[in-house]
Amino acid sequence: MKHLEMALPIRLAFLCVLPLVLGTSAFAQNIVTDCDKYAADELDPQRTAAGVDFKNMNVALAFPACEDAVLQYPNSVRLAYQLGRAYEKANKLTITATQYRRAADQNYAPAQLALGMLYANGQGVPKDDQQYIFWARKAADQGYAVAQDALGYVYLNGRGVPEDDQQAVAWFRKAADQGYTAAQNRLGFMYLTGVGAPKDDEQAVAWFRKAADQGYTAAQDRLGFMYQTGEGVPKDDQQAVAWFRKAADQGYAAAQDRLGFMYLTGKGVPKDDEQAVAWFHKSADQGYGFAQNSLGAMYANGQGVPKDDQQAVAWYRKAAEHGLADALYSLGLAYANGRGVPQDKTQALAWLRKAAEKGHIEAKKKLDEFETSQDANGKR
Repeated sequence: MKHLEMALPIRLAFLCVLPLVLGTSAFAQNIVTDCDKYAADELDPQRTAAGVDFKNMNVALAFPACEDAVLQYPNSVRLAYQLGRAYEKANKLTITATQYRRAADQNYAPAQLALGMLYANGQGVPKDDQQYIFWARKAADQGYAVAQDALGYVYLNGRGVPEDDQQAVAWFRKAADQGYTAAQNRLGFMYLTGVGAPKDDEQAVAWFRKAADQGYTAAQDRLGFMYQTGEGVPKDDQQAVAWFRKAADQGYAAAQDRLGFMYLTGKGVPKDDEQAVAWFHKSADQGYGFAQNSLGAMYANGQGVPKDDQQAVAWYRKAAEHGLADALYSLGLAYANGRGVPQDKTQALAWLRKAAEKGHIEAKKKLDEFETSQDANGKR
């Protein structure tokens, strides 16, 4: 980081005014520099290296490498964009906007969308949805799938434009037809829910499968769920398990939870409580509320793990933070019966009321029992 801290004041002024020239030489277009290795955008179709996800970029390596590359190849718009990414990772947002704009003005689509995103979030520039849409559309009109997907959400959410589900579908389809997995998955949901397109479970499955076959975890999970429920495909628990496992093995929490449920119920796999606990744990450790609640129940009942009321309460409490009615109810019972916590009627009533407010029927019945008991005690 020392190199980064010293380099900024020395070279910043020069790089801010560095002119970008159209017609990058073939050499600069095709060469792979250290800037490409450390800062290329994995979604940039003009990248010359594999690309780095922004959250995983090592700014201490990317920044000096991109500085040097831009100094060596001042006409490369690709490298200029990647230097902008390094600035953004370094949280130098004002100069990030300037750098992105210079590349965006040369019609470099990833830079146009990146500049638009700065306006969308008010980073380095005033927050401005119209500017966001302006730059996203410029990139989308060049066929940049990521920007087309972004415009789909603009219309889906009515951000800076009238809400228009059909326009959303049209933009999602443009990106999906290019193989952009996030758009394929979203298009699947549009058909599944009948939003912006006629409800069509088979079309939904087709788009989920396109994304799932490319390893997109959310689509793999959804496709597994479609096989589990028989929506758009014949019901097939073994296929459901296969797709859940693909997503679960990649760390997708919802699929890990569903795979745990399949082991718990013995659907599509032999019933195995220990395997169920293992998958619930993987999901729960990522903060997935449904798995946290299921894990609480496993500890409470001694299924797949030694019975442990304190562990049960701990997991119920985590799940309750997500507002899950079942977890709120279980916490209420724990306090009512003194299981895993000291018996506390006040706490029991508080948690049961929270569950009842969310429509939990058993919680309402338990509250009625408490009230009936109080009335009976009062009459004695």
